[in-house]
Amino acid sequence: MSVPEIMHGFVDIDGVKIFYRETGPRDGPTLLLLHGFPSASHQYRRLMDALGSRYRLIAPDYPGFGHTEMPDDFAYSFEALTDVVEGFVERLGLKRFVLYTFDFGGPVGLRLATRHPEWITRLIVQNANAYEEGLSELARNTINSPAEALGDLFTLPVTRSQYEGGTSDPSHVAPDGWTLDQHFLDLPGRKDAQLALALDYRSNVELYPVWQAWLRERQPPTLIIWGRGDAFFPEPGAHAYLRDLPEAELHLLDTGHFALEEKLHEIVPLIDRFLGRLSMKIAVIGATGNLGGAVAREAAARGHQVTALSSADLDVRDPESIRKAIAGHDAVVASVKGPDRLVPKAASALAEAGVGRLLFVGGGGSLLAPNGERFVDSPRFPAEYKQTALDQADALDILRRNEAAVEWTYLSPPPMHLVPGDRTGTYRAEAGDTPVTDAQGESRITVGDFASAAVDALERNAFIRERFTVGY
Repeated sequence: MSVPEIMHGFVDIDGVKIFYRETGPRDGPTLLLLHGFPSASHQYRRLMDALGSRYRLIAPDYPGFGHTEMPDDFAYSFEALTDVVEGFVERLGLKRFVLYTFDFGGPVGLRLATRHPEWITRLIVQNANAYEEGLSELARNTINSPAEALGDLFTLPVTRSQYEGGTSDPSHVAPDGWTLDQHFLDLPGRKDAQLALALDYRSNVELYPVWQAWLRERQPPTLIIWGRGDAFFPEPGAHAYLRDLPEAELHLLDTGHFALEEKLHEIVPLIDRFLGRLSMKIAVIGATGNLGGAVAREAAARGHQVTALSSADLDVRDPESIRKAIAGHDAVVASVKGPDRLVPKAASALAEAGVGRLLFVGGGGSLLAPNGERFVDSPRFPAEYKQTALDQADALDILRRNEAAVEWTYLSPPPMHLVPGDRTGTYRAEAGDTPVTDAQGESRITVGDFASAAVDALERNAFIRERFTVGY
């Protein structure tokens, strides 16, 4: 039985001390858990226990919530909350993650997604509304009420009702959540902060069309989990997502707003299956070639959606052609060869095209021999492969010099022994410019394991802005 360790800490973002919880393997798929009103990161404690042995989960408290500490002059709005969460994500160095949105996490998370679409690998929506039909009459009245009519919103009976309302069996809902929420609501200044956000909620409704357009354009793989007894965000709000995300997975549960409180045992398997599939949309440029084809087959075998692209589908030297061909994909694999310096030209075009996540299948000739010399510079290097190896070395230099927001990875095979063979899964992968060698000093790997290493790097979001190589 594996029980994850949970770390608690603070990060200073322009004077705001953001409290957060974190658990799970740092090289595992990352989930950013955005909480709702009037709660904080503590609402995810049981979920982190359930999933933290397999996934990296990070849950911050917004300004005005939980343990986060704010300066007295902090101006509360949903834009301001998003500014802080954006700084938090950047400070932690999160580049690609699953976004979990609940309640207030919807407007914060979708603002974040439209600012940084390249960050979001997939989306989990749990009673986080983004559609007009997802607003109940109670919600509309609350959003449009003046300040003097909202005082009761921050009292214990209302806080408790958000947890118990709509549930199948209130006895399954622990009192700890609403008790702790009310404790934080009763701290000095917190009700004023929450009132400011309640009055600003109409700004979220105004942005619904923008968020819906983002969903239609980006088509993130999405899991929708919805407590159908939610008094604020009723069931039509869940179905509405399917207009823009027809491939989304929707599950309606017989519970209320805080669905995790009563239905954790049903929700955890849904999330685990959703993340376990890790279904990315991967465009493979050069899928008709030996290595590109092997990577495409490996990715497809793991359940990813693979688009095989050849010279008939795009001009790999043209950034605009690349942009059109890869639109809507989570990652791009480029495995190209050709005359007239096609490889470095492709590297330049891919960088200019703004590919969010790029795995460039390069060469091993630019790796360093024990004497510090590049293999390609040795007089013993086969003459028929020399120009290709030099072109691949130039492509690596181009990517390393690139300052655009391209999350590239350059994968080099062994300099000599990339051999036919199936995947074994026992390879070693290391970042750097020297080959991975075995006890006899030989660098060797099969095409099957080479392809496996490529897909593993994409799934784990590993070796960002690095060259890595593989061997036994």
